[in-house]
Amino acid sequence: MTYIDKLLIGICGKLQLPTELYNQADDRYQTISNRIENDAVFTDTELKMYAHGSFRLKTTVRPLKENEYDLDFVVQIPESDDMTPQQLYDHIFRILSSDGIHNDMVEKKSRCIRVNYKNDFHLDIMPGKLINAETNEIIVPDRELKGWYHHSNPIGYAEWFENQAKIRINEMYQRGMIIASAEPLSEQEMVAHLEPLRRATQLIKRYRDVYCDKNNKEPVRSIVLCTLLGQTNSEYLGEINIINDFCKHVNMKMADSDGEPFEVRNPVVDEVLTEKWSENQQNYEDFIDMMRSLTKDIQRLATLSTNTEAAELIKKMFGEEITVSVIKEQAEIVRLARENGTLGINANGVLNTLSEGILLRKNTFYGE
Repeated sequence: MTYIDKLLIGICGKLQLPTELYNQADDRYQTISNRIENDAVFTDTELKMYAHGSFRLKTTVRPLKENEYDLDFVVQIPESDDMTPQQLYDHIFRILSSDGIHNDMVEKKSRCIRVNYKNDFHLDIMPGKLINAETNEIIVPDRELKGWYHHSNPIGYAEWFENQAKIRINEMYQRGMIIASAEPLSEQEMVAHLEPLRRATQLIKRYRDVYCDKNNKEPVRSIVLCTLLGQTNSEYLGEINIINDFCKHVNMKMADSDGEPFEVRNPVVDEVLTEKWSENQQNYEDFIDMMRSLTKDIQRLATLSTNTEAAELIKKMFGEEITVSVIKEQAEIVRLARENGTLGINANGVLNTLSEGILLRKNTFYGE
């Protein structure tokens, strides 16, 4: 694994929802679920509640500045229920806005009820009604639509993306590029064991956030990036390779569309994910600008020969604070490995801490 690979995986680890926040989100989600389920209107209704979006896909990205993690959940009623998605939306808002806990934290959004928890995260609760048990398709309320209904399939989409993420993983195991472990994994090790497509998704989302914040651009929706990544024809053998192939895939679509916004459709339900591009050309232009910048940066990153050059570019791409933090951690790992006598150099001249190759001697103040 190269120095760049280690930095990118380290950044992904810091982008993940921290364990303490994950546990906190789970507790609060359970509280909300109990509040909704115990309301009298749902006495005879079998509710189904589940996570969706980046939380389910394991592609959460730590927000820039003081923003909060955005965690998404679905409250679903069965196809046989007489309740409409609009009525479900209204009931959820009524329950949470008057339960004595969430009263001042609840906010109506277009397709969900948002519960705001200061400084940590917010929970977006999307009401849905099952319309196809075989495919898991649901209809959800959309306050911006005249009929209030919008088709969605969070479960089907998650299964599609997870399947795309597993492409060629067995081959990677066979090549020894991923090492199976029966031992308990630390958070950083868990990130390292995620499929490369998930980590590439995190990195591209982070790049989008950094680039759009710096250049005052409108950020493209995460589901658009996830879908384009899942459609990318790649060997999936590393984050840089995947991101480079993603850029080729998207740039070809942009070239074929001849200046007009191309469509990105949900792979599991009849839904256009890029409707904003057709409604506002500037949104599409912002996406094009971001893609040009990402293409240039990822191509350059793949050609850099020194760690210093790579670190400087990675700071620009994914943020200085998070990159510096990972660099310091990597330096400490190398220092400890050198002190323990387990720092080696392999046949390609790459330092490693697995005692492979030629072991390097400890540094001492005595010249020994």
